[in-house]
Amino acid sequence: MSIVLDSFFDPSPVGHGGNRRSAQIVELLTRSQIPFTRFERQLLTTGRDRVFAAIRALCNPKTVRFILKHQIELQPALKNLAFCGFQRQLYDQVLSQHTESNLLLWEATKNYVAPYVAKDRNFKVIAVPQNIEYFVPDAFPESLSTEIRALVSADFVFCISREEEWLLRLHGANAYYLPYYPPQEIEQQLLNIRARRTPGDRFLILGSASNPPTRQGIIEQIQWLKQIRPHLEFEVDIVGNKTESLKDYCDQTFTLHGTVSDEQLTALMTHAKTALIHQTASSGALTRIPELLMAGIPVIANGNACRSAFSYAGVYCYDDEFELLDLFTQSLNSPPSPPRPIAAEKRFIDAVQHLSQA
Repeated sequence: MSIVLDSFFDPSPVGHGGNRRSAQIVELLTRSQIPFTRFERQLLTTGRDRVFAAIRALCNPKTVRFILKHQIELQPALKNLAFCGFQRQLYDQVLSQHTESNLLLWEATKNYVAPYVAKDRNFKVIAVPQNIEYFVPDAFPESLSTEIRALVSADFVFCISREEEWLLRLHGANAYYLPYYPPQEIEQQLLNIRARRTPGDRFLILGSASNPPTRQGIIEQIQWLKQIRPHLEFEVDIVGNKTESLKDYCDQTFTLHGTVSDEQLTALMTHAKTALIHQTASSGALTRIPELLMAGIPVIANGNACRSAFSYAGVYCYDDEFELLDLFTQSLNSPPSPPRPIAAEKRFIDAVQHLSQA
């Protein structure tokens, strides 16, 4: 038997947190010694293609029968009905080609019809949501209850955050926490930085300003830092995709680097005093927190960013400007590397091996 891996992101050590979480999942699948193949999805790149696909889905009587059978509660919007119908056709077509497989590893959980189609084709399903998609602006076409019902239908759900494990368990999901731990290639890069660390006096903010929650968080953090600036002298490097677009929010305290090379990022992380992370409310968990700790960099983060990371040594949380100022006055030592989640990894691998042989 083999596994069908359904993911939105390329499993790569280069890229954003989604790429890195996918790389972690692929590394664990490799350790399970069960062969897997990638789900090949049809991409509709033009508006014309999307319109015709929607029309075909709406005109297909199988769409209505599918919705009634699984009691999918669609919002009263034609585009949501079309989305459901198109995804049903896509998953039915692709899974029908994998007769040697009996397990769908469902990481692309935005496509909420997947587990129903898989179960109709006698597949077992392991869901590995990168986050609860409903809480990401404009990411999920349906209601929160529709997404949760789809996740509950999976045989196992492995969550990146404790909070999502708790939420899904409340609704009856067989959910477990699988924290992010850097894949081997990334781990080695971070340990090399740790070995060369010579902390200076500058703080470091890492994040992609093209990601709305991250951008909003960096902007709010800049505003908070400006408020404590009269009480303490400091300088901040801001690094990440499109961070140069934040110049209107910054003064001479902040240096905007934008996207940098691996060598430049290594240098900034090697000499950073402390990393600063400030996030507006969102779902999932930040992969860069365990990565920064592995590199030997203490992390000062607000409560939203600290979700699922409170137990890590080297993470210092704040909820207002006064607590942030207090942390700036403290001497923060180099943290230990975060512990490998051995039990959680084993639970995931055991589930893969068990269901693939069922």
